[in-house]
Amino acid sequence: MTEEAKTKKKGWTSTLSRRKAHCTACCVTLCVLIILGALAIAFYIRYRPRPPRVVATPVDVSIDEFSLLPHPTLKVSVGVHVVVSNPSQSPYRYGAALAPVTYHGAPVGETLVPAGEIDGKSTKKVEPATVVDGLKVAENPHFASDAVAGVLPFVAVARLVGKALVLRTFEVPVTVEVVCFVQMYVFHGESSSRCVSTVRTGAKAAGGGSGGGYPLPGEHAHGHE
Repeated sequence: MTEEAKTKKKGWTSTLSRRKAHCTACCVTLCVLIILGALAIAFYIRYRPRPPRVVATPVDVSIDEFSLLPHPTLKVSVGVHVVVSNPSQSPYRYGAALAPVTYHGAPVGETLVPAGEIDGKSTKKVEPATVVDGLKVAENPHFASDAVAGVLPFVAVARLVGKALVLRTFEVPVTVEVVCFVQMYVFHGESSSRCVSTVRTGAKAAGGGSGGGYPLPGEHAHGHE
């Protein structure tokens, strides 16, 4: 074999070796990427934040004092207790938040949700502190006619504004809002309520926008002796 042929053969062998090494490197890289992608998908499926779920909203109402004569008087308490389930592996933390209690659209009280946390895969009963100013209710121009009819309509709102955590590092804004329409039957000492809850996540929760969440309506009736 001539020297030129030997050189060509050596060059061809070197080219094949380089191509083989290149293919091997590409295959190894592709396998690594596939494994990393599979791990990322598995990680996301396991730890992705799922929105909390409102399981129940019991409403407790007590009428402590009610009269029309000699002057309108009302002392009443309204308690909105929200049972929330967190289906995520990660905790859901929320800060203290105020929400209104209204009577014919006029504010007559507030509901304060204290700051707290719902652990992953757990359910918690959130008990806000609700204060209703009976004097404001009695001074409302609708009070006399409602009292004669025996029904006082209230709207109580409880709001949890917080963040779902992923490995306690990444945060996803989540807002839970419960609106309860309460009817007080003053002559019977009873009440009924209908509560509608909404969960907003991401930009909608951070921006306080409405709609587009996860509506979870529930209806609850309560009798008070």
